[in-house]
This record gives sequence, C-alpha cells and structure tokens, in this order.
Amino acid sequence: MISGYLSSQQDFVDLINSYLFNKQGVLEIYLEGRSIELYVENGLIKSFYTETEGLKAEEINKKSLLLYSLFDILDNPSALFSFKNSPEREYHFKLEEPISAEELILQLQLAYQEFKSLLNLIITPYATIRVLKPFENMQNYEGRTFVSVILTSNETLTSEIRKLQELLRAGFLDIGQFSTPEAGKSIEVDCILKDVSIKNVNIFSVLESLIISKFTGFINIYDNYNNYELYIQKGKPIALYPYNFDFFDLLLTPRADLAMDVVSMPEEIINKFILKHSNRRLISGLQDSFIELGKTFIGIIKSEFTGLLMLQKANERMYFAYDNGVLLASLLENEKLKICNADPYKDGFLVDLISFEPMENFLEVMHLLFINVVYGVILRHSNQVVQSILYYLSSSDLFKVMEGSIYYRVNPRGRREEILSFLSFLLDVGYKILGKKKLEEELENSLHPYKDIFKVLEVEKYVEFWNEGAIS
Repeated sequence: MISGYLSSQQDFVDLINSYLFNKQGVLEIYLEGRSIELYVENGLIKSFYTETEGLKAEEINKKSLLLYSLFDILDNPSALFSFKNSPEREYHFKLEEPISAEELILQLQLAYQEFKSLLNLIITPYATIRVLKPFENMQNYEGRTFVSVILTSNETLTSEIRKLQELLRAGFLDIGQFSTPEAGKSIEVDCILKDVSIKNVNIFSVLESLIISKFTGFINIYDNYNNYELYIQKGKPIALYPYNFDFFDLLLTPRADLAMDVVSMPEEIINKFILKHSNRRLISGLQDSFIELGKTFIGIIKSEFTGLLMLQKANERMYFAYDNGVLLASLLENEKLKICNADPYKDGFLVDLISFEPMENFLEVMHLLFINVVYGVILRHSNQVVQSILYYLSSSDLFKVMEGSIYYRVNPRGRREEILSFLSFLLDVGYKILGKKKLEEELENSLHPYKDIFKVLEVEKYVEFWNEGAIS
C-alpha cells in the first residue's frame, strides 16, 4: 500500500500514468466530505465507487457520476490518496469504456466549466426544478433537483448541463425551492481581539458583553507567568484550562503585562479544539519520522474517528477537527488562530491524536475556589497542630497542597462527588472551630471580592451550595 497527497490536477494524472501505469489495484481518494474509489489497470480507470447523491444505482449515468464526484479535484485539489494492489470490488460501478487519466481530466475540465456556468443560474445543484412552459420530455424535470437530472440523464454530463442552461435562459424552467445539504455550510473562526493589553480595556465589560451576546468560543488571558483559556458556549462558561482557581485572582489583580485574545468559533468546532488540553492521547508528541501521516489521515476517515489531530512545528500548530471521520475544519495557530486550507507539514513536526471526550470542568474549578476559601479561613483561626493535620488530610490522589493553597492533582472531571464531599468536610471542620455564625461571616467576607466575577460570568448557580444550608 502507498499513500500520499494530491495537490494539483497534474498530480492526479502523474500518479496514474507513472507510478500506477503497470499496476492493478484500487486507488482511494479522500476529498473534503467525500471519498472515491477508482479501480486502475495498466493506466486505465475501469470502474469506481462513490456516494450516489441518494439516487438508485440502476438509474445513474455512471460516467456522469464519476465526473461529478471529481469536481472537487478542480475546485480544491488538495486530497489524500492510498493505493492497494487488490482486485476490482464487487460493489464498483463498471464503466462501459475504460478511460485514461488524461482523458478523464479533459472531460472533467469541460464539464466543470459548464457546471460553474449553471451554478450562476441556480445557486446550488440541490435546488428543485419548476417547469414554466411545456417542452419535450418535460416530465423528466418537474420537481426534481438539478443534480438528480444531470446524474440520471442518458446524455453526457456536459451535454445535459448545457441543455439545462438553455432551458433556463429560454424561460422553460425555473427554480422551485432550495434544499442545500447542511453539510455544505461554511465554518468560521474569528479572532475578535488579539494581544490586547488588559490595561487598555475593562476586562469585566468585555466578559459581560460576550456573555450577554451568547458568545461561543474562548478567551485566552496570559502574561509572562500565566496562560489561561476560558471556554464559553452560548454565553455560559463551560471550562477553564489549566483548571486552577488562581484565574479568578488574576482577574481581580491583573499584572501590567496581562493581555487577552478573544476567538469565536462554532460549537461543533470548539468541543474538538478544547481536546488539545486532554491528557488521554492515542498518540502524544510522536516525531514525524516514526509515522506516515497520510496513513493516519486515511485511518481517521475509515475508522470514523471523532476528535482532534494536532501537528506542531517550531512555534506553529495545525489542528484538524474530525466528527465521525469527516473533517470539520483545519486550523493554523501561529500569530493568531485561523482557518487553514494549506497542506499538512511535510517534515520536522510532532503528532498528537486525541479522541473525543467531554472536557467541561468549570463547576469543578468553582468548587476548588470555594474549597480554598474555606481552607484559608480555617488556617487563619487554627493552631499549628490542626494545620498540620489538615495539611495531611488535604493531600490525596485528587488534591495536593502547595504554598498554603489546595490544587487539583489530576483533571477533576467526573469526580464531583469526591469534591463536594471534601468541601463538606472542610465546612464541618470550620464549624467546629469557629461556630456557625462566625464561619458564615468569615466566608462572606472572603467571597466578597469575587462577587463581581460571579455576576459577570452569571455563575450564581455554582454558589447555590452556600445557599442551601451547606453549613449546618
């Protein structure tokens, strides 16, 4: 088996005419959202298989389907391929006459030019046809989509597309309604703010605006010592990485060199992009010399992988977000994060492959803040013996104590019951040392500086624990 990339029409011709000229086997091409199998024998394409656009196999014009399925090679020639020395497959559509790569490209170019002219009239091939004036065989057009007509016609693809243009221009046909598939929607990633100094903006006003506008994306807040990413979905904070409560103190007392990025992206992309923070990796930091990237892409498609492929080279990163083997978006992160259609790196890069898993943790981060508030109150009102015992009891496989504060030792997701149990334990200790009234006063004073943050982020539900008799 061989695999690689096609970055131009000529690459496709050269592949069949040179490397595959004396070979027999199946060439699999993976375009964006579509795969095509070509059975090649001595430089000639004899059969193929691809999706049938919902049409029955027996009614399709096989040659038209082959050309139509390869339009993306002209529109966006970047594609992956693999070749196996294997016999023709039973489900392949056989061509009446084998065709060479050069002839296929020539016919493809001609048909595609006509197809682009047709699109100027109909916008989308999935629009339905309405007959306005009678003409011969008009029953073959009424109520059908343009794509179904051109793929089932006995005429050549080019001839049928030209005929449709003539009928439209002459007023015999019109568009009935549009029904563009959802898969065709575009993905947008927008860097709203980049490297903006916190001293030049009111960070609370920015956060409040994003929450009110139901923003989906992430906020990156960083300085020489910290780098936090707060993920927001439909105006609700869902995750913070790294998962430290110090983030809230950073907002309250920002350093002079603190800066901020704000990046919006669709929901289906952000829940893949956030996987870059996951520690559960199928592949982690593997050098390119130990992996054939083309086969990795093919494996992703064939296994219907959902998750994130990450490539890192020097100070750049490329992210490929997949859902059931379909590429949702490829992103390039250097000076800023943006949609990227460039080919993957050829050499000198590291590979990470991360399967999808839920990454929300904001509730757990909020509870860590509460844990530290209670812990701080206890430390201020207890002797050395109590502090030493509490230090020992606060260290576990989930928690660790560093410089007088408690942090998560591992990702806390899925361990909410343990977290709440530990918080209840600390509250019980505080109650026994201070009494209920004094403890309530101390906690209220300690939490007071964070009230603006709670209000802006609309996280009142995270503090319900305090309002439901947690101190009893």
